[in-house]
This record gives sequence, structure tokens and C-alpha cells, in this order.
Amino acid sequence: MEYENDDTWQRSNSPKKVSCHPIPKKSTTTAIIVLGLAVLSCLLGYCVLSETLPYESKTLRLVIIFFRHGARTPIKSYKSDPFKNYQWPDGLGSLTNAGKLQLYELGKKYRTYYANFIPEEYYEKEVYIKSSDTSRCMMSAYTFLAGLFPPSERQLWHPEILWQPIPVHSLPRHLDNIVAATKPCKAWKTIYNGLLENMNTDPKFTELFDYLSKYTNQSMRSVVDVDFLYSTLQTEQEAGLKIPEWTKNVFPHKMKVPFMLSLALPSYDSSLQKFHTGPLLSEIRQYLQESVSHTNVDRSLYIYSGHDTNIVSLWRAFGFEELLEPEYGASLAIELHEEVEQDSFFIRVFYRNNTKVELPMELKLPSCNDPCTYEKFVEHLDTLIPNNWEVECQN
Repeated sequence: MEYENDDTWQRSNSPKKVSCHPIPKKSTTTAIIVLGLAVLSCLLGYCVLSETLPYESKTLRLVIIFFRHGARTPIKSYKSDPFKNYQWPDGLGSLTNAGKLQLYELGKKYRTYYANFIPEEYYEKEVYIKSSDTSRCMMSAYTFLAGLFPPSERQLWHPEILWQPIPVHSLPRHLDNIVAATKPCKAWKTIYNGLLENMNTDPKFTELFDYLSKYTNQSMRSVVDVDFLYSTLQTEQEAGLKIPEWTKNVFPHKMKVPFMLSLALPSYDSSLQKFHTGPLLSEIRQYLQESVSHTNVDRSLYIYSGHDTNIVSLWRAFGFEELLEPEYGASLAIELHEEVEQDSFFIRVFYRNNTKVELPMELKLPSCNDPCTYEKFVEHLDTLIPNNWEVECQN
């Protein structure tokens, strides 16, 4: 996005005599054609630009956005890691400056995309933000909001700080069964452990597990172990550190599938989704119902800041079985639209795999026809929402 322009012009020291000549008819015709092409080009440019805005803005009633935090430092090391004593400036698992910028840019992109829907000024009654109770997620939420809601002239409280405080809500991780989905659930744990054991004994991973165990000097017999190692190597590489030569045989290609399986495992099937994703889906259903019934007409935007596993859990809950690797700042957006003349509502879902994506990709939900009616969407959610999460978890 940086441009250089070395073109310069200089005024002549001695004025030149300028003579005028009549314009040939051919030149006039050419000029008209060029002008016409220029106008057409502008119109086409406008059409392309208009696609960056919600062309269904007249029907849009509610937006729910869930994103992954930005780039971070490694969460943990491994025994043979040459950088296990590396001094990460903000500690392990912390949001980097690059991560802060990623979410700031994502906030700006959503500001542009929903320019006709989201008010320019932040009003507490219109927006509600929740986050996983980890520093990188909380900080990602704040930087996202800085891009989404830069202070207007009225909201500017300091002439040198183009930022305004916006509240972000969270629960302690041992109580959070909505955003991070880290609150203990015995029934979920039993199903999860059984599925994990089956995956770990799959012969197709034996060679990889043996190789990684040998070169890390520790036991690597699980897709979850591969998950953490994959993330560690990835973050070290992103930081400009030279990871060991032995990793070239397996990272990232051979480690990618078990890594993505580990992300999918907490919500692998409907029995797991009911416990892992059900409480979040219940909250989403509530927000949709309130908008449809006009019981909460003020609030039109809900925002969640979470982890890659949470993005994957929503992805799978919507009916997608393809393995997914959400990059930093990946986001899902759920839109509620109203067709006033038909007295009906429908749902649209969009996905960005990283913060570089200019236009989100619309998803065609496997569990719903196109267009996906509100009733059909909620009917699918109902199959994944427990009646009483605590009781059914056997807590």
C-alpha cells in the first residue's frame, strides 16, 4: 500500500510562444469516445464499490459478528525448542503489535462494509460486546472497536487521542460456557475423550507421532499435541525466528490435518455441539427473536471476541463438515433481514478467513435452503440447544 512517485515537472525559464490551431473533426470524435469510456469506467467502478456495502441494507435489521483474536506469541514451548528461553516482550500467549493492527483493520473494514447500517457514533444501547476472558481476546475486542467506532467530534475527549472507551463484557473462564466455551461439562468431556482416543489411535498418524516425539524429545501421541506444536512453530516463524531444520519434513503440510482435527474435535458432531456451542447458539437465537418480535429494537449489533476453536464450532454448528483453519482475525457474521412486503425474515451468513479479505464470502448453509428463512434457521438451532445445560452436562 505504499506508493512512490518520482515524476516532477519544471517551469521553463523562457516563455514559449503558444499558437492555437482549430481542432480536427477526427480529434473531436476521438475526444467524445474517450470521454464516454471514462464515464462508463466511472459507472463500473461505482458498481464494484457498491458491492463493498450491504446492498440489502434496506432489509438489514440485525448483525452478529464473531471473530478470532489477532496474532499472538506462542502459548507453550516444547523440550527441544531452541527458543524455549526466548524472552517474548509481553509473555506467552499475548497479543502482538501485529495482532492489534489486524483487529483494528478488521474493525475499519466492517465500518466500511456496514456504513449504511452501523451508526457513525457509538451508542451503548445499540451495541453489545462480549469477549473470552483472556488478555489477547479482550485486547483484540478493544482494537476492533477502535477501528469500528472512531470518536466523532462530539465524542472526542482528548485532542491527541483518536480513541474512545467502549465497554467489553466477559466471564471468568471457569464460568464461560458461551464465548470461550471453557466452563466444565462432564457429559461433553466423556464424549470428547472417547472421540479423541479414537483419533489418536488412527494408524495414519502413527508415523507423524513417532517423528515428532523423536525430534521434540517428548511424547507426541495426540492430535492435540500436534495442535500446540503447530501453533508454536507458526508463531515463532511469524516472529522471524528460524525454526529447526527437522520441521521442514512435517511443518506445515503433514501437521495441518491433525491440527485442524484438534480444532474441530470440541464440536465434532451434534452431541458435542449441543454442549460446546449450544449456549452460544441459544444466545444468538434470543437476539434474533428479540429483533423479529420487536422487543429490542434499539440493539442492532452484537460482537464476540474469541478463539479459533470457537470460529470452528460455529462453522460446524451451521452444518459445514470441511476442516477449517481460521487465521488471525477470522470472522463470521450473521445477518437478519426483513422483507416487509412479505412480512417475513431471512438469514445470511458471511465468513472472512483473515483480516486481509476485503469482501466477506457468503456461506450457503447446508442445513437451510437459499434464501434461508428465519424459521428454518431457528429450527436448526433448536436441535443443538440443550433445554438445561447444567443438568444435561451432569455437573
